[in-house]
Amino acid sequence: MTATLDVPQEARPAPRGIWRALVLGEMRGLTTHPAVLVSLAAILALWLVPLAVNPAGARFPYLTALSVTLQYPLLLLAGGTFIAANMIALRPHRHQTYEFESALSVPWWRRTAALAVATLAPATIGLLVAGAQLAVQVSAPGAAGVVRPGELLAVPAATVLAGLLGILVAVASRNTAAGFISIVVLAIVTFFGLASGSRGRWLTFVAGQNPFEEPPMPAALLDRPQWWHLAWLLALSAVVAGVTLWLSGLRRRIVPVATALSLAVAALAATMQLVPPSDELDERLAQAQNAPAGQQECVVRGKATYCAFPEFRSRVDAWSEIVDGQLAVVPEDQAPAALFVRQHLPIATGDEGAGLPLPLDKWSADDAAAGTPDAIPVSTRWTEGGTDSFDETEVIGFSAWVAAVLVTRGPLGANGTELCGGRGALALWLATSATPETAKALATIDSHRSGGGGVVSLTSLNSYAGVIVGPREAALARTLLASDPATVRAAVTANWNELTAPGTDVSRAAKLLGRSEPGPAAPGIGICG
Repeated sequence: MTATLDVPQEARPAPRGIWRALVLGEMRGLTTHPAVLVSLAAILALWLVPLAVNPAGARFPYLTALSVTLQYPLLLLAGGTFIAANMIALRPHRHQTYEFESALSVPWWRRTAALAVATLAPATIGLLVAGAQLAVQVSAPGAAGVVRPGELLAVPAATVLAGLLGILVAVASRNTAAGFISIVVLAIVTFFGLASGSRGRWLTFVAGQNPFEEPPMPAALLDRPQWWHLAWLLALSAVVAGVTLWLSGLRRRIVPVATALSLAVAALAATMQLVPPSDELDERLAQAQNAPAGQQECVVRGKATYCAFPEFRSRVDAWSEIVDGQLAVVPEDQAPAALFVRQHLPIATGDEGAGLPLPLDKWSADDAAAGTPDAIPVSTRWTEGGTDSFDETEVIGFSAWVAAVLVTRGPLGANGTELCGGRGALALWLATSATPETAKALATIDSHRSGGGGVVSLTSLNSYAGVIVGPREAALARTLLASDPATVRAAVTANWNELTAPGTDVSRAAKLLGRSEPGPAAPGIGICG
């Protein structure tokens, strides 16, 4: 009779193919778990419903910011993966089969490792969903910016980390309530990462981005340590995996060594994320704000030269459409020999979101040095008209600035330019009728305006610089917009010189254009009184 050795369970070789079967089974269990399926359905709804309800909103996407914001709904998948992994890991205790399964040939740490590897399945699904969304946006008209791969890869990294945390909680505590408490804590931490503006937000799953503090700008000007954040998520995942396997019974020397190394990488990544922006980055950003010509490329379209940051050149067609639409109305002998348009970053707003003056002196010096004198500023924000978006302010604001320059034959001031009489009515009509998008943008602005006594203020770049039109002038412009476009355009072109004369009042302008004179303005209006 041959003697047999009593080999400990942990040292027994697993039956052939058992590991593959374990991993595939756990992947199937994770991806079909109700928590994961519900989270995926919610993510698809958050993406597809706005696309179906307002397809115009998909135009002019800013890919650099989308690389960040697409992570927000995918946090639902991370939460669903946490719940699913936690519940699956607790299943032997919830179903009271732990003693029976302990008698099987596969040790617990192998089953735990299989479930940990299985978190790659929902993570891959999340990456595919995020990639599909970005692919749609990249192909959209007017897409600007760049896709940031580090931000995109944070989607599966955060999902894997969430799943591993769910397993760790189950291994450390067999109480189902521990999982519930843990996910509430993680949700609070995640909310901090989305809402906070401090550097500490980088130590959460997703570092949120304030669109007003970080408006659309070239990716090289953004302070977002995307690769260090990805390293942070991956290193944390390795640490959590190491601790989980150790608690599950894998007591090999490689586990604490690998965990310690991962912890060192996590510490390094955390430190690098907390480092403030470099002086070089601050200098480049200041130059982009005050003297951007050196960072831009210019293209000539007809009589106009358009200068933009390279990542935003796709917006030139939209700007050109507005400029060409207005120049078509101006008599040939009254049209400027050349127009210059230069893209600028929106300026920071004052207290409680109040507008501030633009640094037009600095911009003018930069334009003169670049050979584009008195360039009309246009924002990096842009959208299609009628999307009910804040960015529509920039669409109609730019159109109004172009109209004011054509009407007054001169640059605008930093504190807003009041246009009264025929000039005001003509500028507002010209700005709004330039394209269908500008007409829709004005309608959006009107829908959100309250009070003001009929005064129309069209500003640009978060500032209060722009065009201000009095109530009677605005009333005449709206009458023109409601009239036959061809008839109005013909009348404007025929009477251009008198309509743009400083002494032409609203009554005379209405008569020249064959329209009824607007009624008197409400008392107390300080514009064009």
